[in-house]
Amino acid sequence: MILLLGGTTEAKQVAGYLDEAGADYIYSTRTEVWFDGKGKYRWGSLDAAELEEFCRVNAISLIINACHPFAAVLHATVATLAARIPVIRFEREFPERTIHPLLNYSDDYHEVLHQIRQQGYRSMLALTGVQSIPLLSSFWQIYPCWFRILERQYSTDLAASYHFPAEQLIFGMPQEREGEIQLFRSLKPEVILTKESGLNGKLDAKIEAAISCDIPIFIIKRPELSPLFKTIHLVGQLNKLLPAAPQK
Repeated sequence: MILLLGGTTEAKQVAGYLDEAGADYIYSTRTEVWFDGKGKYRWGSLDAAELEEFCRVNAISLIINACHPFAAVLHATVATLAARIPVIRFEREFPERTIHPLLNYSDDYHEVLHQIRQQGYRSMLALTGVQSIPLLSSFWQIYPCWFRILERQYSTDLAASYHFPAEQLIFGMPQEREGEIQLFRSLKPEVILTKESGLNGKLDAKIEAAISCDIPIFIIKRPELSPLFKTIHLVGQLNKLLPAAPQK
């Protein structure tokens, strides 16, 4: 049995491939999502002990980690089993890091806030998602700040639980370059904050738009992954890595 861990984008690509391959798998997400694949589905967070027990009870022989690049806690949790259960990391493509006077790369939120304050910026557009709201509270509680989040009840409820002003929420997915330019010019933030989310996260469009608008953009680097993970970038590469399907 294969355990597929993910959210939606990359994980559903893998689920579709596993369906075609006739593989037995369990698709697991942190929050509940719509799923109509052939595999079993479950949702809810698992800590290291719970994940180990889940794998034992369900006779998991392979884990496919197709979670978001910034699901750092989950990556670390999966790494605790990687020496005993093979882990394939299905990773999105990342462009090479751009060198430009308006670009700044940071290791984490603490570092990026220090850099932003040090340079005297007084307003921010955060493209880092709803879960980054509490991590940036020391800034938005003082200065104007907008967060772009997904337009779903879970996200709006979570933002409300952090007491972030609803009128400063922007809804939508990452945009192409021209859409981002329009947003940046309408809000006129002094600085933009985003994550190194790769081509799927339209990082290149955000960078190009920020440069076009002459707005500094700070980028939080993606977390490092366990060297025990076998990383692939194309779903077809699973062909040689999956266990043989049982004969019908």
